[in-house]
Parts: sequence; C-alpha cells; structure tokens
Amino acid sequence: MMFDLILIAALTASAEAPVKVLDPVVVTANRFDTSDEASPVSIDNINIEKLGNAGIVKASDIASLSSALTQRSIFAASAPQFFIRGVGTNDVNPNANPGVAVYLNDTFIASPLGQNLAIFDLESVEILKGPQGTLFGRNSTGGTLIFHTRKPGESPGGEWSVGFGSFGLHETEFAFNTGRISAVTARFSGFARKSDGYTLNTLTGGRENDINAYGARLMLDFQPENSQWQGQLTLDSVANRAGMTAHQGLGLLAPEGFLTPPPSGPVIIPCDAARIRRNECVNALGYRYTSDPFSEGYDRNDREDVDANGVTVSIERIGSTSFKSITSYRRAERTVFEDTDASPLNLVALDFLNKSESFTQEFLFFGDSEHLRWQAGVFALAESLDTTNRFDTLGGLRAQGVAFIPDPSLFFFGPFRLTQSYRQQTRSTAAFGQMDWTASEKLVITAGLRFTSEQNNFNTRTVFNEIIAQPVLSPERFGKSINQAVSWRAAAHYEFAEGKIFYASVNRAFKSGHFNGGALFPFDSIGPVDPEFILAYEAGAKWRFTDVLQAQLAVFHYNYNGLQDFTLRPAPPPTRQVLDSADAKISGLELSMRALLPAGFSATAGMSYLDTKFVDFVDANGIDRSGNRLTAAPEWSVVAGLSWNKPINDRFVLSAASNLNYRSQIFFDNTNNPLIASDARTLTDARFALTDNHLNISYELSARNLTNRKVLVDVLNIAEYGFLQQSYEPPRSVILTVTKSF
Repeated sequence: MMFDLILIAALTASAEAPVKVLDPVVVTANRFDTSDEASPVSIDNINIEKLGNAGIVKASDIASLSSALTQRSIFAASAPQFFIRGVGTNDVNPNANPGVAVYLNDTFIASPLGQNLAIFDLESVEILKGPQGTLFGRNSTGGTLIFHTRKPGESPGGEWSVGFGSFGLHETEFAFNTGRISAVTARFSGFARKSDGYTLNTLTGGRENDINAYGARLMLDFQPENSQWQGQLTLDSVANRAGMTAHQGLGLLAPEGFLTPPPSGPVIIPCDAARIRRNECVNALGYRYTSDPFSEGYDRNDREDVDANGVTVSIERIGSTSFKSITSYRRAERTVFEDTDASPLNLVALDFLNKSESFTQEFLFFGDSEHLRWQAGVFALAESLDTTNRFDTLGGLRAQGVAFIPDPSLFFFGPFRLTQSYRQQTRSTAAFGQMDWTASEKLVITAGLRFTSEQNNFNTRTVFNEIIAQPVLSPERFGKSINQAVSWRAAAHYEFAEGKIFYASVNRAFKSGHFNGGALFPFDSIGPVDPEFILAYEAGAKWRFTDVLQAQLAVFHYNYNGLQDFTLRPAPPPTRQVLDSADAKISGLELSMRALLPAGFSATAGMSYLDTKFVDFVDANGIDRSGNRLTAAPEWSVVAGLSWNKPINDRFVLSAASNLNYRSQIFFDNTNNPLIASDARTLTDARFALTDNHLNISYELSARNLTNRKVLVDVLNIAEYGFLQQSYEPPRSVILTVTKSF
C-alpha cells in the first residue's frame, strides 16, 4: 500500500518539473565505475543518506533496506547468513562457503567470522543481485555485497558524533581528513558503542544482549604528481567484547506427562502445535519458558568476543591499458559462550573457539577503446581455519551426581560432554576475463569467462569425556576435495532512448563443495558435499521517466543444482548436523524506484516476489522435501523509504525520514514447519533532524522498530532436548545523536 502511494505521488510530481534532479548512481558491478543505468545487472545501491536514515550499525542490518536481501543468524557480531533471491548458505559452522560474497572496498572477506562488518564511515553499499560468476572473488552463486568506505579528502576536516539511547546506549564516531600533504592524503576514522542490553535476565537481575564494540580504520592514498601510478594502504581493526544473541526457548514437551515416573521410566509426551505456540510446553528438564522473548532466566552469561582486522595494499597504474594489484591479509578470532537452552537449568551449553587467517592476491588488467572495454585477471586465496567446539549436555544433572558413561561402541546415543576440534585449509585460484563490445550506437554485448580451481583439506577429531570415565577419543578423520569449474556470463543491453535500456543475461555460477563442520560423531559424514551450480536467466529494464523519477524491473529464473543444505537432525545421537545436496528452482520478479516529490520530499521503494522450491530432494531422514520452499526466501518482500528536507531559513534545516520493511513468512529449514519459521511482519524506522549550517551541527532523534514488533530472525530445531532455539530482532530503541562537522 505504501509503495503504491509513493509511486502515484512520484508520477504526479514528475509533471511539475522541480529544479532538483535525481543524482546519478555510480556502481562498480563490472569492476569499473559506471552508471547504474548502463549496467546490465540488477543492483541495489544504498547511499550514505539511506544508511544514516536507517540507523545501520552492522552488515546484517543492510537486509532491512533491500527487498532482495535476507539475513538470518544465531550470533550477534559474527557469521551472518546472507541470502540474495533465496540463494546463500544456511550452515551455521564457520567453515561453510558462503553463497554471497562480501567485500570491503576491493577486499574479499573470506571468513564468515569477519563478515558482520561494523558500519562506520561508509559511503555506500552495493548489492549485486544474482550470480556474479566471472568477476568477483570465490564465485558467488547468490550475489555480492560491496561496502564502500569514504575516501581521504583533499582538504583537512572531518566530523565527530556522540549518541545516547535506549538500554543505556552511548556511542561515538569520528572521521578526520589530513588533506593533501605532498603526494599523500589520509583519513582516520573510528567508533565505540556500548549498551546495557535489551533482555532482562530474571535469574540474576542483569541484562543480556549488551553491546561493547569499537574499531578504527586508517586509509592512506599515494598519488605522486604527474605520475600514472597511485596506491592505497588500508588498515582496519574491529573488536566486540559483549554478549552474543540471548536466545528465547520454545518448549516442545507436554508438562503433564513429562515427569510422571511409571515403572518403565519417565513418560515424555510431545506437545501439539497450538499449545507450543501458547508457551504451555516444557523442555527436557521440565522448564516452561516465558512468553516474553526479552525476559528470561539464564544460568549462563552469553558472551561473544570477536576480533577482526586486516591490511590491504592496492597499487594501480592508469593508462591506455591499466593495471591494478590488490593484496590483502585478514585475521578473525571468535570466542563464544552460549546458554543454548536459554533457561535457568543447565540443559545444553556450547562454547565455540575459532580462528581464521586468510591471504588474497588479485591482479587486474583493464582496457578501454572506442568499441571495446575489457578486463582480465587472476585471483588467489589461501585460508586456514582452526575450530574447537565444546558441548556439555545435561550438566545440571551431572552437578547433582548423575553419572553418564560414554560407550565406545555407540559413541553416545544420549547425553554427552565432548570437545570437537577441526582444521580446514582452503586454496582457491581463478583466472577470468570479461569484455563489453559496443556493437552499435545503442547495443552493448557482454561476455565473461572464469576458470576456478579450489582445494579444501579437512581433518577433525572428537573427545568424549565424563568425570567418572576415561576420555574416549574418536578416530581422527581426514577429507580432501578438489573442485574445478568454468563459470560464464553472456549479456546484452540495448538503449533505445536516453536513460531507457533493456537488458538480458545468462549466467553460470559455481560454489565449491565443503565439509560438515558439525560432524561430531564417528559415523557422521564429514563430506564433502557436491559443488553448487546455478544457471540463471534474467531480463530487465532500467527506465528514467524524467529527471525526478527512475525505475527498474527484473524477472529471473534459476536452475539450482547441488544446493548445499544444512540441517540439525533431531534423532539419536543428539544434535546431529547434516549436510545434503538438493536441486531447486527459483523464479522471481523485482521492481524498484526512486523519485523526487514536491515540497522537499523524496522516496525510494523496492518489491520482490520469489517462487522457490526443492525439486529433487530426499533429506538425511529419508523424507522427500520436494516442493517445499527454500530457507530464508520470503514469497513477498517490500522496502520503502520516504524522506523530507526543508530549509527554515538560511541557517536551519529540518529533515525527517521513515523506512518500512515487510517480509512474508520465512522458513528456517527444509521441513517448512510453521514452528520453525517467522510469520509475516512489518518493521518501521523513523528519524528527525535539525541542522545548524552556521555551526555545522546537527541534532538527530531516531527510532528503530518503531512499533515494537517481536520478530524472529532465526530458529534452530533442538527437539531432542525438548525446545526450539529462537533469535529475535531487538525491540524498539530510540537514539539522540549530535554531530559536529569541521
């Protein structure tokens, strides 16, 4: 409804020919700076104004501004799971190969541990929708997210802001340009953010979901006078010392039958769905959860310590044939202590200790002539991931003297305490090229090709340990996978009038097979699963109706082979993690627009429709899931933004903005069980600001989740312990920010 009203208003406004016109959008979808209108790729470009209006603070928040992008995650500061048009990865283990590539400027962020980037001092974010199989990093079957930071300026200056808000939030952010000093310009920026947390721990009286994050970035640009060479050095470091997502449990067992001790032992009766939704059911120790996801008793303080840092050196030569070298080293470490059962009872507790190091090198060559623009390059990635996972189940009973003895012949069909460790080493190399040939004044044909070779080495071991028994050491298991594939792209766009183009493309994209990082038990398959392949067909139009109204339309169809599906299997032994391969089909339609309206208003809107289904999939339980919807793929998605800017006089300016984000039902696993899903919901944000142009100060009041909706972000099925683990969006928060420019 809001989208329709904005579109009608925009069409009306277009006839009034206001003085202001829409700014051109420059994108890097082809690794060149080009106009969005001239790119035969579907792109969402989120500029600095949109980021500020929506109060974005981390990468996973970006999903609220794009109808094509969905994210789910059980963590707060690491390992987001991005899906574009229903394509991504639902594997919670950090060794998974994401289906959506994440970039910080030119730097590929390989490890999920470091992909939930802190948002500060950004210029824009590009969401490249659909497979990007020729030009970007490890081939991305879903798409690519590119976070563009603000670059050093020629003149000295900067800005500083402080903010205070709900749940004891206080934050600050700064940026400073040195200006040009000989051949060097530099920009230094950073942030710090703390809060008490929005979830009450009724057991301790303390708060969970707290924030304590800080970071800095230094960018140095080198550009000697009268030289074709230029370079850039970027150093960045971000730390999180706060709580991870404090989950909400949902009991699955009938309380009246659970602890009744007949001669044969306790009776455990599953609850029916209606009672489960009313929070009338209990977990495996008989605990009934509250109906408020932001008020619960936790016997363990959830923590998530994350350190992510990196250095990138870029060297470029500009000429008739240009050259660019991008060298990057990145490191991410994470320590997580999780109260998995989200209750005052010690039922399930997990620890995750991860360390990732990666090195990437990319060489690019560019050429541009009257009728041909081309690029070619090579890419190499070396990554090492070390993981230790500690699982402790029924620890509360152990504390009361109940003894569990690991049985080497069964390797534990029942409660267990174990430590699993694994290492994965990845080597990926690729050679690629793409060209844009101007066949006529109005027709441009694009062709691209990429050859990728990737090798993964994986080894894992599990130690089962109980207090009264000797540790039981499972055999160390090794796996090796080598995948080689060719990806390609063919596209054409035709500009039949200025600002009006049609385009069509066919892409083949590839994602290598990976191993089951959750293979805890000796008989669990470590994999690898088969590689993924997507053959994507897309056609669209980009249309500038007037200088105040632009729109884009895209229709697409994917044939998806080897979809790497992750599930938690609720069957003995507990908490089995399984990787399967499936086939699927995805079809959809997207429409987006931006417009300038009368009286200082402007609007943006986007709508996505997705028809997704497994077409040939029998899961690890032997159940045919064919016909079910894919995970994290809502049928309908709508985002819309309305902003207003009004000068009061030559000194003061008032502004306001509101964003709407609608998603229909989202499933979180392949069962399509409505209990493991998020219902349709709408979230709204708002912002009001007063700017003093004489003092260069702005005062801003903003609110996120204005209507205080309780929205599920993720659900994990831990039915063997009698509960579902649920993660929620934060409740309503209000922030007052003061920003000074100098």
